[in-house]
Amino acid sequence: MTQSAVRHTRVLAIDDSPDFLSTLQSFFETTHDFKLIATAGSGYEAVPLIQELHPDLVLMDLQMVGMNGLEATLEVRRRFPGVPVVIITAHELPGLQQVCHENGAHDCVKKSRLYQDLPEVLAKFLISRQS
Repeated sequence: MTQSAVRHTRVLAIDDSPDFLSTLQSFFETTHDFKLIATAGSGYEAVPLIQELHPDLVLMDLQMVGMNGLEATLEVRRRFPGVPVVIITAHELPGLQQVCHENGAHDCVKKSRLYQDLPEVLAKFLISRQS
């Protein structure tokens, strides 16, 4: 397969922190298999953007004003069951991983461990897409 024929996994990021969205932009500039196609600042923006852009994966902040990440994930999973969501959070609450899974999230990553844990989550995502 030629370099031009490589298909990147298209990622949409939803987070109300412009600084963290900038961090994600920098992170995805270092990856070869993934491309950050758009960002948004609220859970309310997730569904229209998914409908318009058809991402392969959504990264969703847990705590946002208005519609939080779990509520937005439930709506995304209801409307677009084939689009996996990974929750990104600054919180370290007991049982959070389980709550995220129960609300339809594919996985959960702590913001403080983004560069350590997100590559592993993304690698698992690629493997699951190939099977």
